[in-house]
Amino acid sequence: MIVAGIDVGNHTTEIVIARVRDGAVEPVAHGQAPTRGRKGSRESLEGAAALLHKLEVEAAVAVDQLLLATLRPVDTSTVPLPAASSPRSPVRSLRKPDARTPAGTGSAVGRHVPLADLAGDVIDGPAIVSVGAAIDFEVAAREISDGVSRGWQVAGVIAAQDDAVLIRNRIAIDLPVVDEVDLDGLETGALVAVEVVTEGRAYRALADPIALSAALHLGQDQIHHVAEFTRELADSPAIAVTPRTGPLEAPKADDDYVDCRVDGAVTRYRPAQAHSVLRLESPGNVVAVRIAAIPTAERGMAVDDAFFTDLASIDNGAWLRRGVADARGTVVALLAAEHVSDAAAMLAELTGRPAHTIATEPEASARGARTTPGLPPGSIVCDIGGGTIDVVGAHRTVIAAGAGESITVAVSRVLGIPRALAERVKRTLGALPDSHAPEWLFLAGLRYSIGYGKLMIGGLGGAVHFEPQAFVHAGMHAYDGDVGPSGDGGLGLLIYLMPKLFVRVDAALVYEREDRSGQAVSVWGTLPSLGVGGTL
Repeated sequence: MIVAGIDVGNHTTEIVIARVRDGAVEPVAHGQAPTRGRKGSRESLEGAAALLHKLEVEAAVAVDQLLLATLRPVDTSTVPLPAASSPRSPVRSLRKPDARTPAGTGSAVGRHVPLADLAGDVIDGPAIVSVGAAIDFEVAAREISDGVSRGWQVAGVIAAQDDAVLIRNRIAIDLPVVDEVDLDGLETGALVAVEVVTEGRAYRALADPIALSAALHLGQDQIHHVAEFTRELADSPAIAVTPRTGPLEAPKADDDYVDCRVDGAVTRYRPAQAHSVLRLESPGNVVAVRIAAIPTAERGMAVDDAFFTDLASIDNGAWLRRGVADARGTVVALLAAEHVSDAAAMLAELTGRPAHTIATEPEASARGARTTPGLPPGSIVCDIGGGTIDVVGAHRTVIAAGAGESITVAVSRVLGIPRALAERVKRTLGALPDSHAPEWLFLAGLRYSIGYGKLMIGGLGGAVHFEPQAFVHAGMHAYDGDVGPSGDGGLGLLIYLMPKLFVRVDAALVYEREDRSGQAVSVWGTLPSLGVGGTL
């Protein structure tokens, strides 16, 4: 009997054809191809049927029976979720993620005082004055200056609008002014910590979790939660933070959500809040997800696991200057709770052969791995696939969403390249291929004719003169704001179509020196060219 084991994965489809005779298994052929469409869909099974036919033709065999594992699709994509925020964090940031124009310098901690309250009785101690969205910057500057003259100890300003520079330039004292902040829910008298750093300065006092905890009068037991929060402050030009006083706002009826099982109870979080929960809880704690940007989850989807990868963690300023990579968005991997129940029947219909589902995917991978000669008894099998990481032990199996496909999607998003090329980067290169031409290239050099010939071609009215040439050039190039030296050398052919009209074909080996992430690197490539010219 000839059997085919078919593995339809989230990224690739693999088939092994074997001859089974008297209990012995003899491999006959094997192959793989990219999975078409979503795993378990009719399109993916049509791709498996096409691969099977190809292998049968190449091996000159006819398969009698098809064997499959249970198919569980994983949907992996990049979605524009808000910045990650821990639901356990005792503090919250008031500054909007895309705010860009703070003013002044320094750090301060004080009680929140709305601008209108400066007209009242002076309160002892530092004050952080808030300027609402409806207040004009000139009015704000005048009221702050009047308050200072009346004895208010104004230590900092937070403004709802993009007015930091305008306000700071109209007051006489130097203090940090943080604009584009969210004032909703900020109570009068609440502690607020603000800081604005000079451009190019690395140290941020309030990015230290111990310093921030002490400034906001938080207990020492909260430091590890504050540390998780302050990681995002390490490279921020401005900081505005206050203690979290109320409960987390639950998602509204039409909002995206993530349902997580924590301490035996299911809690609904916003996707941004679920980041840290997914990292701290064991795989399998997510039971349902609704994310409108993902077609399969736009109306809600039951899942057995999910994992979020915030691309902003790449752009963290510790090893890569912010803005070098496009780190906007979150890679989301969702492991569907429902199995594809009709995969075997559909594949039997497409191929005309009987098909059977005989095991789950973790069981199948573990059985295959345990045929390895010399494998110690009791070994745990870890199968890292495209959509999941499966860990199989003697008495327990763990299936976690988020594996190779998450890396591919992240590379594709961050480098701005197609997924197929991102897969190649992940598997073979580990770097972005230099496929971009320079914005401009200036070269000058020498060209030498190494021969001369004539060819008679009918219809041109005479002989065509040609000269094989060798050349070498040096010059400069520019790409993405970087200017560097360039050079090329190669062979060319100069063809005179008419006495004063010529065509030139060149094949050059090009060298460029480029700056990549602060390090100079050599880049080699080829540059074929076709030119048309004339002589006077």
